[in-house]
Formats: sequence, C-alpha cells, structure tokens
Amino acid sequence: MPEQTSRRAAVALATLVAGYFAMAVVAGAPNSPLTVLLPNGAGPPPWARFLADAADLDNVGRRGLTAVAWVLLVLVVAAFAVVVFEAWSKRIRLAAVLIAAFCSVLIAVVGPLLLSRDVYTYAGYGRIEALHGGNPYLTTLSAFPHDRFVAVTSVQWLHTRSHYGPLFTLASAGLARAWAGSVDGTILAFKVLAGVSIAAATGLVALAARKIRPERAALAAALVGLNPVIVVHTVGGGHVDALIAAPLAAACALVATCPAARSVRAFAITVLITLACLVKTVMLPVLLLWFAWLARPRGVRALAPHLLVVAALIVATGGAFFSASHPWAPYASLGGIESWASPSHLVARGAQTFVVSLAGTHAGHYTSVLVEAAFLLLYAVLLWRLVQRVRGTDARAPIAEWGIALFLLALSLPYLLPWYAAWFVPFLVFFEDAVLTFAGVFACIVLAFTLVPADPFHGLTTPAVMDGVHYGAAPLLLLVLIVSAARLRPPPREGADRHRRAVRALAALFASGSRG
Repeated sequence: MPEQTSRRAAVALATLVAGYFAMAVVAGAPNSPLTVLLPNGAGPPPWARFLADAADLDNVGRRGLTAVAWVLLVLVVAAFAVVVFEAWSKRIRLAAVLIAAFCSVLIAVVGPLLLSRDVYTYAGYGRIEALHGGNPYLTTLSAFPHDRFVAVTSVQWLHTRSHYGPLFTLASAGLARAWAGSVDGTILAFKVLAGVSIAAATGLVALAARKIRPERAALAAALVGLNPVIVVHTVGGGHVDALIAAPLAAACALVATCPAARSVRAFAITVLITLACLVKTVMLPVLLLWFAWLARPRGVRALAPHLLVVAALIVATGGAFFSASHPWAPYASLGGIESWASPSHLVARGAQTFVVSLAGTHAGHYTSVLVEAAFLLLYAVLLWRLVQRVRGTDARAPIAEWGIALFLLALSLPYLLPWYAAWFVPFLVFFEDAVLTFAGVFACIVLAFTLVPADPFHGLTTPAVMDGVHYGAAPLLLLVLIVSAARLRPPPREGADRHRRAVRALAALFASGSRG
C-alpha cells in the first residue's frame, strides 16, 4: 500500500474534480452542448445557472460552448489517465481516490442533466404504471402524448414498450409517484439513485480489492468513481446501468470476503446477481457463470435452492406487471434499441451496404441480421470458454470471469452506449491479464468522447457526432473486441495437460540418460 499520494496524482485528482465542476457550470448555460431539451417546468439547477451567468457563458454561443466542452472533456480524460497510471504504479492512496470520487459523483448528481434524455423514458414508463394506470410492458409512451416527460422523450422510444427489467420499472414507478408534481424533483431523484449506486459500487469494489489485490484497491476505486464515462455519462445522465454496478460490486465484495459456496453469503450473492438481472436481463451471463462455479462440487443438485431464490425474486418483482397474453414481457427485453458505437453494427452496416449494391435492399437487410447474429454466436463461444475456465478456478477467481463476460457482451451486442461501461468497470482491476484491464480502460475513454455535443434542442443528433461514432469510436471498439477475444484462450484440457506432463517427463528422462 502506498504511504502517500504523489504530487502528480494529487494534481490529477484535483484536476478531475475541477473539470467535472466546470462541465456542470457549462451545462448550466442556455443552449449548452452538454445538456438536452428539458420538460416544461424544468430548468438547470440554480447554482449552475448562476455560475454560468456570472461567467457570461450566455454570450459564448453553442459553437463556442462546444469547443469549451471538448477542452474540458479532454482535460478530465487526461487527468483520469494520469490517475490510472499513478494508481497502477502504487503512488496514490485509496483515501485520496475515495474523497475525489465522492466529490465528483456529488457534482454529477446535483449538476444539470447531461448528454441524454433516457431519464425521460424511465420517468415515462414509471408514470404509465404510477399515474396512468397502465402496464409499461403492454402500453407504449405514445399513448400519453400530453405527459410532460413523454413530450420530450427521444422519438425512437415513443412507440416502444419498456425495455427494462421489472425491478427497475418498480423503482421508476415509485419515483414517479413520489415526485408526481415536480419535474425537477423526478429528474433529480433518478440522478440521486444513479449517484448513490455508483458511490456504493466504488466503495464495495475497493473493499473487494483490499481482500484480493490490496495493491490495486486505489485503482479499483478510481476506475469506477473517477471514470469520466461513469461520472459524466452514467451519473450525469441518471442512467439505469448504475443500478447494475452496485449489486454486482456487492457480490464481488461478498465473494472476496467469504468464498464458501454453501454459506448464507452464497445465497446473498445469488440474490444480488439476480437483482442485477431484474434491472436488465442482459446480466444473465454473470448468473450463468456463478451457477457454473457453484455446481462444481456437487453437480447440478447444488443449484436447486439457488434456483428457488431466483424464481421467488422473479415472481416478487414481475407479479405487478403480469399479463396472460405477454407473460414474459418484463423479462424478455435486452434493455436497449440504439446501436451507437456497436462494433457488430459497424460491420453489419458495411456488409449491408456492399450487398445492397449487388443484390438489393432485402438481401442487404438479411446480411445485416446475419452479421449481428454472427457476433452473438462468437460471444456464445467465448462465454462457453469462460464457463470452462470458471469451473476450474478457486473461490475468488470467478469475479474476473464475470467482468470479462460483461466486457465482451457490451462489445458484442448490436447496441452499445457509453453508460454500458458501468457493466464491466467494477471488475477491471480483477482481470489477471493486464492487456484486458487496459483494453477496458481504453474502451471507457473511447465511449466518454461520444455524445458531445448532446442532441440539439430540435432533438436530432448532429452529423458530426454520428460520423465520430461510426467512423471513429466504433472501429476502435471493434479493435478492442478483436484483441480481447484473442486473449481469451481456452483452459487446457485435462487429458492434454497429462500428455504434456508425460512428454516433459520423458524428455527429462532422456536428457538424464544422455548425460549418464
């Protein structure tokens, strides 16, 4: 453990906090490139608006503010890179990271809504259940066009039923009901929920690292609580994915502190992972890997009580939304509809363009579907490789396999958005392969640079942002996927391992005989 924080690390930590604060002030200016269209009756926090006025940002204009926002983003990303390097080199204290992370997350929570209108979607689905008496898994947002949140929701969500798990929909309905009369209060409530979740994940990951890899505890906290893609995008945007990071980090802490598979804590781990799945169904690979590890000593029979726990949680959270015509609707969604920086969508789009030029639109469409299916098939192969690996690990090693599974999943799905980084950042410090750890950090940095400037107030993403995503971020993330998949070697088979040992023994015997 480092005895003190280096001067370089201290400057980087202060720069990060100051940079996040400055971004919040810029977001408080009218027509800011860091915020989005607000519902009627809502506005930026008074303190951010006051400081933006005091700095005379009103007269800078959107183009000038965009330049300022990019300078600030580059500054915080560079400072984050320095913090990661110093933490990796063991020149930064955990306490310093935790203090800076607390300040950064707090600024993101109390600052303006940043870069995304997904909170309006969450509130809209919650209000369908809480205020309009409907079922968000059966009713679309377009059925309530006069709702203040629906009026400013992104167009692609208006004719879509809820893509979120029942646990989050219950939480959304609760927040919508509690702050039914306050638009600002509803937005702040979702941001507080995201901020508390990320703060908890930061502390829990640091706790797990202190048990398993104490020299990496500061790095673990920095990768979650100081990460620009987490602070700016996930917390600043009040995103649901923060609620995934918290239970998974808690599961990591429990695995680290009590590895016994039959203990009460094993059931607690099952509960935590299941709760993450009930926020977004795509977390199922973690549950699969956990069950694969649990089944090692006694086979599938050991899973029976855990499966009962899972079933009870499914019934408890989904019962309020049950429909005989669509019984699986709350659990069938993957949680997203936007491709954004997805590597699979990049390749599919290129293949589709090529095939359309040769065989027409229909052939191009089917080619796109096949390419995206091929990426998912590749992920299935890699996940099976992880299942094989996790069955041969000790009690604490499954944590790394969970993180690798979610990292590869985020890169393999047909849709990828910046806040999906919250799925895997709690695990990066536990990867045995440093290349995978830094591949994850690099992916976070790439995603952090997307979505700036935010949607202008007429609701359409600017061509420059889309070009940056499609021709900049997506190819880089495709490279990350290729490198990461290549690093995931299968575990040696037992027979092959015995064969290699026998060959080495014969070689040693021959060498000793030759010397004699």
